[in-house]
Amino acid sequence: MSPTPFRLVVLSACWLLALSPPARAQDLSATKEAVAIPPEIAEPIKALLQPDAVVAMRGENRLEFWWVKSLPLENAPSDKPAWSNVPDGALVGVFRMAGAMPDVRGLPMKPGVYTLRFALQPQDGDHMGVSPNREFLLVSPAAADQTPEPAGFKGAVALAKQTLGKSHPATLSVNPPATDQPAGAVVTTDEGHKGIVSSVPVTFQEKPAGSLSFGLTLVGEYEH
Repeated sequence: MSPTPFRLVVLSACWLLALSPPARAQDLSATKEAVAIPPEIAEPIKALLQPDAVVAMRGENRLEFWWVKSLPLENAPSDKPAWSNVPDGALVGVFRMAGAMPDVRGLPMKPGVYTLRFALQPQDGDHMGVSPNREFLLVSPAAADQTPEPAGFKGAVALAKQTLGKSHPATLSVNPPATDQPAGAVVTTDEGHKGIVSSVPVTFQEKPAGSLSFGLTLVGEYEH
């Protein structure tokens, strides 16, 4: 028996999908632009941000990042600045999404304005093996995060849980945690994820102490 017209349409659609290029969401690029800091950001936080934004295009989705002018370290780096010198829950920047996107665990984040705070993944049975690196930025609603001081691990997690409305905080993976690649470069991790390189100046005891360059994963998910 020959296929019905409906089956022919379905088979043709499947064949075309198999030959189609990857979804535009897999495309990633980054530039630096002068973009006004969103009015949703509290004034004490806004005062600490760089005036220019790193604009990443994740397919058609426009993502804007404003990093802090300087990231205070809690202890002196032995060589180059590292995340081990950064206090838990430190404010690293703010983030605006034009469209929805998943966090690194594939959980949906709504369009809006968010703060980004540093946190180390706990070393316990619930988190071991989830990702190759422990460094993450926790994504919190700007309306809920009003003060620039480090929130500590528990405080930052509590804020970031409000993004998803779940028991787990919204997270973006810092991978690679440190890199010599220039800011704006697009990197592909060993897992095949894609991210952009950003660089944040750091200080120790209010004196310049170099900068911390890192990759921020924006395409790709870990199992949850």
